[in-house]
Formats: sequence, C-alpha cells, structure tokens
Amino acid sequence: MRILFSLLLVLSTLNGRAQLNNWDPSWYPTDSTLVFHDDLDYYLNAYSTKDIKAMRKQVNIWRMNFDKLMRQTIREIRTYSEGGGMVPRTHDFTLPDANSDAPYTLSANEGKIRAFMLVSITSPMARVQMERWSRLLKKYRNDEVQLFTIYCRELHPSDKKKFKVYPLPKSQQEKTAYAMQFAKLGQLPVLVDDMNDTVFNLYGRAPNGAYLIDADGNMVFRGTWADDRKMEHMIDTLLKWYKAGRPKGYEAK
Repeated sequence: MRILFSLLLVLSTLNGRAQLNNWDPSWYPTDSTLVFHDDLDYYLNAYSTKDIKAMRKQVNIWRMNFDKLMRQTIREIRTYSEGGGMVPRTHDFTLPDANSDAPYTLSANEGKIRAFMLVSITSPMARVQMERWSRLLKKYRNDEVQLFTIYCRELHPSDKKKFKVYPLPKSQQEKTAYAMQFAKLGQLPVLVDDMNDTVFNLYGRAPNGAYLIDADGNMVFRGTWADDRKMEHMIDTLLKWYKAGRPKGYEAK
C-alpha cells in the first residue's frame, strides 16, 4: 500500500491533469434517495501541487528499485484503488471510539446522514483531511449529520523521521493508542478497526477512502481519497432535498 501512495505522489506532481477537480458533482434520483457519482480516481486531485510536495517530504518514495515498484504498484492499483474488491453497498459495523471506548453501530444511527473516512496517523492525506473535516463538523452541528473517521491500517509505518515512531501495531491496544494520537489532529470522533482490518477490507482497502450514507442507510457515494469540499457539496444537497420533502426529479436551487 505504501508503494501505491508513493507512486501516486510522483504521478500527481508530474501529471497536470491530476490537479484538476474533475469529479462530476451532479446526482441522479432513485425511488428512495439521491445517488452521487463515485470518485474512484487514484490521482490525488483534492490537493494542489504545493500540498503534494509537502506530503512527499514525509515519506520515502524510492524504497524499492523502480521495476519492482512499478509491478507492485500496478497490482495494488488493480486490487485496492478505484473501488476494487468492494461490494458497492453499505456494510454495517460496530466499532469502539478511541477515546471513550463507547461502541458505535452504523445501522443504529439511521435517520441521520453519515459521512466517514478511513485514516491512519501515517497517512499524510488523512492528517490533512482530519483538519479540514473538523470545519464541517462545526458547520453541521445543528443538523442530523454525523461525521467520523475509522482508524484502519497504517499507510506508511516507520517511514522517515515523521513516522519512525509508528511501526505496524502488534496489538489492538497499540492500534488504539495510535488512534488516540490521531484524534488530537482534529475534532472528529475516531473509531478503531480491529487487527484483522475487517472494516478496511469491506470498504475496498482505500487508505483514505470516503463514504456517504443517507438517512435511510443507502450508500450514496464512495471515493478513493477523502475530499472535504466534495463531501460538503453532497451533504448540503441531501439536506436541501430532505427539507424539500424528498421530491422526485429534484433539482438544486
């Protein structure tokens, strides 16, 4: 997984198209909800060139020789990126909160819009998005919206000076300790996946994947990389649709 991210950092810097926010923000109505277009693009198009250069400095992008790097990267893109290996629907889970240990069950919170992203403390993108999503938490504090993160598998364990102190955790206690440190980077609740990466596997093994679940439990969006701007647009659209009485053929005003 770290190899995949390393090459993505290179490609995203070299490829000008990678900097375009080229996701289709429109939606299509079904009998019961609004569904948004998936954002299953492995380029880091949520970030500027400056952002990507800053993240590149945190990780070692030439850990393997180039031939091995390319072969492994192709395998990982096919397996983990662009939604590979994920059944595209809501997968229920019950996970503990890193700080309170209180269990959170996804299906027990229907009636609310739920948005979450997969994170780890050695993921530069997740660290950035944790701060950005914290702004959304303040915006939606009076709405029926829940935003949270799920602490999953380390993206760059033990990499470079910044992440040397975070090798792969050997126990659930170590993983929870990492999650508690990650929680300090923002305001969102941090749930902790188990040592078998159960939720991480169910949701496609995207290291900073983002997902939107509507108030009825339908998964209406999935993205390879979290982007606070896209999530804000979709949540606003859903809230307006609910307020309008869930009309068919809805068009945003």
